[in-house]
Amino acid sequence: MGEYRELGSSGIKVSAVGIGTWQWGSKIWGYSKTYSDQDLLEAFNKALELGINFFDTAEIYGNGRSEEILGRCLKSIKRDEVVIATKFSPTRMTERGIRSALEGSLKRLGTSYVDLYQVHWPTSSTFIPMTMKILEKLWSEGKVLTIGVSNFNLKQLEKARESLSRIDIVSNQVEYNMLKRDVEKDMLEYCLREKITLIAYSPLAQGALTGKYSQLNKPRDLVRKVNPYFTSWKLKNIQPLIEVLREIASRRGKTITQIVLNWIIRWPNAIPIPGVKKIEHVLDIAGSLDFRLDEEELKIIEEKLREIQMKSSSRIIHGVRLLKNFLSMKIYEG
Repeated sequence: MGEYRELGSSGIKVSAVGIGTWQWGSKIWGYSKTYSDQDLLEAFNKALELGINFFDTAEIYGNGRSEEILGRCLKSIKRDEVVIATKFSPTRMTERGIRSALEGSLKRLGTSYVDLYQVHWPTSSTFIPMTMKILEKLWSEGKVLTIGVSNFNLKQLEKARESLSRIDIVSNQVEYNMLKRDVEKDMLEYCLREKITLIAYSPLAQGALTGKYSQLNKPRDLVRKVNPYFTSWKLKNIQPLIEVLREIASRRGKTITQIVLNWIIRWPNAIPIPGVKKIEHVLDIAGSLDFRLDEEELKIIEEKLREIQMKSSSRIIHGVRLLKNFLSMKIYEG
């Protein structure tokens, strides 16, 4: 059941859609108020039942609680049934620091190894070679099966790869969705050519692309209250896109979420990792795997995305002009 893709050139097979666990154990996402450990365990088990085997976490998510919760979920299954990815903070710039981070993650996860170990954010280019050599050493010891990076631009990714001698980077985890398409400029094509998996976080723009929210109905959690995706102007600007997605979803017998995820899955090396908190979320994302958007649907979506981009660009240009006029007046008055 499900669709699987190779993680880089590692031979490890992961589901074409994974699950991000940033929300697991995080109070700012409503943990213990709007969802519980039991909800997460049920969601985890349902994901495995539906063929979703890829789970991404990090040492900083919920101050380690995300890994702890995921670790409790792992106790009821065989370890090789899942592919676990975690990340260490870029503040860990020494071998001692990275080893300490990994040991902490292994303890919280209750496992002797992680399938994919990632640098959470790039540091100064000076530290990239050293960090990669440390990760290569951990790989040689069997504590990590593969290594990856997160939020690296193309130059940083190339530098990281050049720093390795025995293994290669299998993935780059980046923000990628219909409203955040920077990776399409160069990263996506590069990763396709080099057989590097592009792990797409925030594939639903933290819910802005699900059709659940509007100017009058904004999310209440602290994370999204300050997110630019949820400004009144932004929510109003994307409504024509939401309507197109709703029409396509209706014709397909799908949800908007499934259409949005499928838009990413069309790339053979891209794996979106939406967050889930309950079984219904798992059921929703699993429904994104059994179809493909056709050329006409992709064209219609692209047209709406261009309109949104044009309006955004016009707004920025207008803002810059107003600022220039204001500064000119101040200079004249001064």
